[in-house]
Amino acid sequence: MDLDEVTNLLGNPKCEIECRMIQASDGFSLKVYTFTPSKMTRKDPVIFVAGWASVMDGWAPLLSEWVQERVIHYVETREKKTAKPSKPIRAHDFTMSKHVADLQLVAENLKCGNDVLWFGSSLGATAILEGFKGEKIQGNGAFLVAPNASFKFPGWMVPLTMAPWWCYAPLIRIGLIYLKWRLKEPAQYIRYKRTLTQAHLLRLKRSVQANRKYNLEMELGNIMTPVAICVAESDTLHEGNAAHEIAENLGNGMIISVPSNQYAHEADLIPDINNWQKMSYD
Repeated sequence: MDLDEVTNLLGNPKCEIECRMIQASDGFSLKVYTFTPSKMTRKDPVIFVAGWASVMDGWAPLLSEWVQERVIHYVETREKKTAKPSKPIRAHDFTMSKHVADLQLVAENLKCGNDVLWFGSSLGATAILEGFKGEKIQGNGAFLVAPNASFKFPGWMVPLTMAPWWCYAPLIRIGLIYLKWRLKEPAQYIRYKRTLTQAHLLRLKRSVQANRKYNLEMELGNIMTPVAICVAESDTLHEGNAAHEIAENLGNGMIISVPSNQYAHEADLIPDINNWQKMSYD
């Protein structure tokens, strides 16, 4: 999206918006949107890493308010259409270690230092956890919505790893039928529909191939940075038990329960983040 489209999507927020390509790892460049509030703020800037193939539309209700309170760097990860690789892509280009390396370089290029709040969802949240675990990234805290301990793709997606990428469109239509049945929240289904219909199909395939066997090692005790794990009672797609296990194994973790996955995408989440951060810093 260009700056006018982003401005319209977020309802003309009171902030300055900048868009740039930032050099990441292995020849990839990632698109980063930086939102700077019109009024000065002392709150930590945010590095925002959305989920697997996620599009900004789904986060607009949260971003439209949050960008008026904090500097926010919204990072579009390498499986998204906006990323620019310098060579033909392979499955190994989308492993978790590549995402971590990207976040490390993007954070360095943004020159945020350690006084930053990381915010992530799904794959983005998991990459942030891996980054803290491996001491590749630093920050004052991390607020993570439904991080994945593994990526248990449903059965209908397994053929994606073998089929030519140009077969994906009809397979995705079948997948949307599955998601409509699987998800309890209509708004969550709409977000996934946007994600899958706007995805870069070849990168979608490579990402599925790269992450099918991924498992987060639960030795997370070395992460002493405050980390909030946000879980929604009605979210049937992400593993609630895994989220609780992650929180229990962190050196300084806390579960934040919210009513729904949609709530975690709304401005209603901002007071929860602020209250957790204030409590964690005291």
